[in-house]
Amino acid sequence: MPRAARVDTFLIDQTEVTQAAYAEFLQQTGYRLPHVAEAWANDDWNWSEAAAQTGKSEHPVVMVSFHDASAYCSWRNKRLPTEAEWQLAALGPRNEQRTFPWGSRYQGDKLNHGRMTEPNFDDSDGHARTAPVGSYPEGRSPYGLDDTFGNAWEYTADLRIEDWTWARHDGFGPSGEMINARVPGPGLMVAVRGGSYYFDFRPNPGGEWGAFVPESRRKSAGFRCAADLPRR
Repeated sequence: MPRAARVDTFLIDQTEVTQAAYAEFLQQTGYRLPHVAEAWANDDWNWSEAAAQTGKSEHPVVMVSFHDASAYCSWRNKRLPTEAEWQLAALGPRNEQRTFPWGSRYQGDKLNHGRMTEPNFDDSDGHARTAPVGSYPEGRSPYGLDDTFGNAWEYTADLRIEDWTWARHDGFGPSGEMINARVPGPGLMVAVRGGSYYFDFRPNPGGEWGAFVPESRRKSAGFRCAADLPRR
């Protein structure tokens, strides 16, 4: 069951974390490479060294788990956004009633998307797989974020739950909205948002809500970081 929510002022990255940025993290920390021991991942998805793949330094990093994403954000003294923060940053205030970052009508040229029919890759938008971040400036969110829809699914800090009555929060606002709603782990599934280059929005206009196993590493899943506003 959906619930109205309000969040305190926060910071969030304009783009998804790139391969180049993630490579710096790997080099400085010795953290494990994005790699899955499955045959499909050998099709130019697995990393063989702590460096961005050739020609993909500005593409979003994928093949990372929720835990990998959390570790990177922590290394940058940041964190993953809560789902409420992510939705506000991507779609704007609820009263503006956007279905997509740019408005209420689907426009396939404003994002890196997929198609329903297999193999689901769709290069009609210019990229069959991931695209360099910021490649679709006309699809920016009301707050100037790139690629909130399409390109890569984005991990949030919250579990996926069906009824937000169970969420933790800092009380209620004057209209009954939950203040700083959050659903901390551990849990079975973590909430992801935004779809990916592999996702077809046409039959799923409001369906860019997903849930992944926190340990899974997918070729379509990435993230961006958020942070609390520094206190004066």
